[in-house]
Amino acid sequence: MQKAYYAVFIPDEGKVSVLFPDVPGCVTWGENTEHAFAMAIEALEGHLEALADDGDPLPEPSGRAEVWVKFEADCASMSEPVPDGSFLQMVPAPDLDASSVRINVSFKRYLLDRIDRKATAAGMTRSGFLAAASSYEAGI
Repeated sequence: MQKAYYAVFIPDEGKVSVLFPDVPGCVTWGENTEHAFAMAIEALEGHLEALADDGDPLPEPSGRAEVWVKFEADCASMSEPVPDGSFLQMVPAPDLDASSVRINVSFKRYLLDRIDRKATAAGMTRSGFLAAASSYEAGI
């Protein structure tokens, strides 16, 4: 079953801010609710991937009531009321299965030789080099 985290959506002055009480530091915003939801998916994915890449544990999602209580407590700690129109929405988390998968790919021989030379020079395996290059090109 895919994990999901509750996000708090806070409409204010023509934009919608989004924060994840269970994922400290994960915040975003959108021009409207639909845009904010799309941005929330992207922000959560990036934040959780960064935690996973750093070897940090992923936070466990809390229930709806717990998340709202955390949000209210954060507002109270800043001596602010809960903003009018704020609401909770579940946001799906990415599947971060970090197990290795064997694949079969084909390269021209001269290109594979070049890859191997670059990998060796970088002190990497061919697989590690290709994974790093793919991650770089994918913006991950």
